[in-house]
Amino acid sequence: MNRKKVVGLLMIFLLSFIPLLACAPDKESTTEKDGTIELEFWTINLKKNFGDYIQGIVDEYEKENPNVKINWVDVPGADVTKKFITALKSEEVPDVVNLASTDISLIRSYNVLNPIDKLVDEKELDPYIDGLVEGLTFNENVLGIPWYHGGPPVGMLNTEIYEKAGLDPDSPPQTWDEYMEMGKQIHEKLPDVYGGNDIPTMEVLIGQGLPILNEDRTKAVFNSKEHVDFVEMFVKGYKNGAIASGAVTEDDRQLQQTFENGQQAHTGQKVASGLVSIEKNAPSVIPKLKVFKPVTGSEGKVALGGIQTFVVPKKSEHPEEAAKFALYVTNAKNQLEFTKLVAIFPSTEETLKDPFFTDFEVKNIHDEARKIMVEISPKLTINTLGIEKEEELKEVYLEQIRAALLGEKSTQEALDTAVEHWNEALSK
Repeated sequence: MNRKKVVGLLMIFLLSFIPLLACAPDKESTTEKDGTIELEFWTINLKKNFGDYIQGIVDEYEKENPNVKINWVDVPGADVTKKFITALKSEEVPDVVNLASTDISLIRSYNVLNPIDKLVDEKELDPYIDGLVEGLTFNENVLGIPWYHGGPPVGMLNTEIYEKAGLDPDSPPQTWDEYMEMGKQIHEKLPDVYGGNDIPTMEVLIGQGLPILNEDRTKAVFNSKEHVDFVEMFVKGYKNGAIASGAVTEDDRQLQQTFENGQQAHTGQKVASGLVSIEKNAPSVIPKLKVFKPVTGSEGKVALGGIQTFVVPKKSEHPEEAAKFALYVTNAKNQLEFTKLVAIFPSTEETLKDPFFTDFEVKNIHDEARKIMVEISPKLTINTLGIEKEEELKEVYLEQIRAALLGEKSTQEALDTAVEHWNEALSK
């Protein structure tokens, strides 16, 4: 089942329970007679492979806080949102819940989450990357504590194609203007090769510093002249070969022009794990590839599609203690230990300063990509808007972007259509 269908079903499920959330009974006291506080702590799919790590954190916290008992529940990833919504209407509400940032958007408007910044001192959020905290801030309230993510994208280019096109592989594009100019030159010199498959996704707009919503998140604003001019650059690039003809596919796994088949010269932003696929499917291409900092706007921001977070439900009986524990789980030391166990990136700047991230031998392109990812991580933000039907609305935006690229609509018409659809949905 695709993401769009899953989100739709979750929304139906959520709407059926919303009337019950406000009137649901509070759960029974979780403070025992001896004064011990019990907290229910949810994670997603971690027990099998990382049980010792999580249990170690729980044991250490209980040792340092003898008045607190942590009941750890590990939930299958496909079930967490549904299970959480069900819990919100019951007497058994968890206190600390691991949710993806996209799921926060799904439930934010129903006022069931505690603002983290009201539970902890503002300084306690300082260790986290600013842009990640900002990406979880809605109406001036921080609704989630950033945890881990898959890492920022990087730029990639085929050095052999660059040289054949008369370009210097050591001078990759830094801006989207440069990306388009270089892609155009590549296609002119090598007609069977295109620039890349990048299109102006919402992450690209955010990284460019272009707003998606107005300040109170009640209206879409991505059809201004600045937005039109920026998207038009991609439309022109699609016509002149800077953007590959197959870039309009809805499934990135079905792209027609790729590094593997030698018809793609570069990419402005690509998840570094994509190198594994290239290495597997076209090992002869890997020696020709070079990684570089992702193409961004003037501020150098890079927007992630989503990250893992912790939230505290309003129905938690011990919200301050719950937030304190969530801060402990996500502190720099614990995140460092987690990143040593699995290929993930942390949300704290201190973790990124550890020798594990700064002092490692660069042996191959994967190491080169990791070095770049560490360097740009402080500039990260999140493409999480905190609006109802967010994933559905983002798909509407992409449908209109494809229409503009294909010449079915002018760029202005396409963005106006998307904004109109968004604003109609936001007004309900």
